[in-house]
Amino acid sequence: MQSVFSGDIEVSIVRAGREIARVVRPLRETAAGPVIRFKRQFWPVADGIVYLDNGPIPEDGDNSPANENLVRHDEEDDVLQDAVISAGGSARLLVNAGPGTGKTFVACSRVAALIGEGVPASRIWLVSFTRTAIQEIRNRLESYLDDPADATAVKIATLDSHAWAIQSGFSSEARLTGSHNDNIRTTLERVLEDEDVQEYLGRIRHLVIDEAQDIIGDRARLLLAMVDGIDEGCGVTVFCDRAQAIYGFTEDSHGDDDGEIFVEELERRSFEPRELRRVHRTSDPALLKIFTDVRQRVLDERLPASRKGELVRGEIRRLAANQLGQSWDLDLTGVPANSLVLVRQRCDALTISGKNSEIPHRLRMSGLPSRILPWLAQIFWDYAGRRVSDDDFTELWQTRIDESAAPLTAERAWQLMVEGAGVTGHLVDLHRLRELLGRSSPPVIFTSPEYGDGGPVVGTIHASKGREGDNVFLFLPPLEDDADDEEEIRVLYVGATRAKHRLSVGDAPGRQSGNIDGRVWKRLPKDKLLIEIGRSGDLDAEGLVGVAAFSEEEARKAQLVIALNPSMQDLYAAAKGDLGWNMELVTPEQQRIAVLADRVRTDFREIAKATNRWPQPGYLAKIRSIGLRTLVVRPGDPVLERLHEPWRSSGFMLAPMLVGFGWSKLKGRS
Repeated sequence: MQSVFSGDIEVSIVRAGREIARVVRPLRETAAGPVIRFKRQFWPVADGIVYLDNGPIPEDGDNSPANENLVRHDEEDDVLQDAVISAGGSARLLVNAGPGTGKTFVACSRVAALIGEGVPASRIWLVSFTRTAIQEIRNRLESYLDDPADATAVKIATLDSHAWAIQSGFSSEARLTGSHNDNIRTTLERVLEDEDVQEYLGRIRHLVIDEAQDIIGDRARLLLAMVDGIDEGCGVTVFCDRAQAIYGFTEDSHGDDDGEIFVEELERRSFEPRELRRVHRTSDPALLKIFTDVRQRVLDERLPASRKGELVRGEIRRLAANQLGQSWDLDLTGVPANSLVLVRQRCDALTISGKNSEIPHRLRMSGLPSRILPWLAQIFWDYAGRRVSDDDFTELWQTRIDESAAPLTAERAWQLMVEGAGVTGHLVDLHRLRELLGRSSPPVIFTSPEYGDGGPVVGTIHASKGREGDNVFLFLPPLEDDADDEEEIRVLYVGATRAKHRLSVGDAPGRQSGNIDGRVWKRLPKDKLLIEIGRSGDLDAEGLVGVAAFSEEEARKAQLVIALNPSMQDLYAAAKGDLGWNMELVTPEQQRIAVLADRVRTDFREIAKATNRWPQPGYLAKIRSIGLRTLVVRPGDPVLERLHEPWRSSGFMLAPMLVGFGWSKLKGRS
């Protein structure tokens, strides 16, 4: 029978009533109805579902869908994917996978195949660079496995989380102090010198590493030590794409000096090369050229970087479906919710967000607090017990949570708690749960991937790596003399290849802001200042319910105001002498709801030094909150003694999601 291609479709593969996989395939319209190709056979599609129990369509004679070139293309794609998925459990593979080529599908299918061959799920480790990727893999893996519980057993985490697990598991003196790099270096020492750690790593049966092109410096050395230290029979599957190597991996950095050390070292260790070629993310012809032809340009080492940058920029502009103006003019009113608005610099994302403060949107940038979902504090803020039963939890949920607005059901929330800190299926240890949630990187199952609750995502290209959107609004920064040309080329390529259906391109200003330990600030005419607020650490437990900040009655009132007003505009912060010149945060009605942490005061002092003006700014106006999050204090933390009850006993409290630029003004004279 003849067939016509109708673009790509995401299809659920179902066997015995259960979804076993989710794939993206070209949809063929035939006389017998719509079909896709899966595992080298054609299958009928009904309402986006392929039922394997019904059997494939015979491929004899006229019953085979036509268009042999595309069929061969699909067959090649199946072979390339199967070469990774079905490789032996002890194989060591280096998989070159460009954007949109089905890397997550292959990674999940690889893990499922290993478990199907008898590898214990708990002996499989998966390491990714970002929490965003971890969350996506976790969400998808369960549907690939015969036993969904195996998805929980697989150790899926960022390298920092794996490193901390190794440290805390083998040292009673392990502390979450210093920088993330300190954590990595300490773990590296243990991997190299501690026999107990080496024996523990010897239990790994398969190691999957994602985004290898961005693993550099101490992280590269740690992973190489792990690869060299695991048993020879332990397999390793590594995914990489040099075209997406943006080594600084933060929106305000410009390169690193360690290059591609990790991938190069794996090549020296004779890892077997594999490749994924077919782009599944989009079927748009212009976007496909960006994913393929422009990618080859990005990887071309023959051209000078400056010339290559001009060509890549020009091609991205030419192939975009729409040309935009300046980033600061973007109105989010007409931007669909399934869109990404991407910029190179953090300052530009904050500016767009501030200009659209009345329009619901989400933020995705580094440096923001982990957004632990608010239902945890809403349930447990006054719960003093060490453990909670499923019956007690259900009663609390029914009396405290608005089911119509909740992001999940009570049953699902309980399942997550059991997964994280279950004693049995009917009992959860809240101290253990607080230990998990009190980490700098809490488990992704309790967090939201973006900062906010609805609308399009506004963020930096770096933080959106690994994500995709139906529509992408990409604002290109100007060329800058001190930038790493090769890195900037790759950054733009990463931004452009987030699009599934439509790419629009505009312009963003160059770097016009200062940076104090990650906090962005900007000097305006007439000594006005824009200063970022809402970074990780700007609010802490003492500033929300501490005895130095509130009386017990005032703390209860403040928490109630926060709970009843998830979105707030025109908050105001001012330094107070009785607070050690830390800033109280008040509503327009002058109700204190928090005291900002000491780091805000010290950062303001550094801004004063940078501008050679004194005294430092003493207020911040036009602060806003875009929602609620849970803040958790771990059991045994000395901070607890400085909190009011019931939070001293419970360890759970609500915090506003502060975002964006606040307004201030320089004082005095230089």
